[in-house]
Amino acid sequence: MLMKKKSLLSVLCVLAVISLVCAFPRIAATEPMEVTGMVYASEWDANDKVIGVEIFTSDGDAFAVSNAGKGLELLELVDSVVTATGTVTTDESERKTIRISSYTVIEDSV
Repeated sequence: MLMKKKSLLSVLCVLAVISLVCAFPRIAATEPMEVTGMVYASEWDANDKVIGVEIFTSDGDAFAVSNAGKGLELLELVDSVVTATGTVTTDESERKTIRISSYTVIEDSV
């Protein structure tokens, strides 16, 4: 009887840990990855100056661009196609953000 209680307690502890891991937001950084897509404005200030951008890939994925790293440089590349390399994080709402370490302009805006 005591053995069954210990086994049951062990199973419940394992299930509790699994539940916490699955419920915790996935914000851990991943390995650097390469993203190619069009740069679009996503945020503006009161004077209509672009202060935030996203990269949209041909697969339909969207990556918010962090203002850290080289991200601020992409504010000047709206409507350009770029290949960006950086660390991608995903928040609890599945929104992806890339912190760009390098990029190449594939096609300038027209």
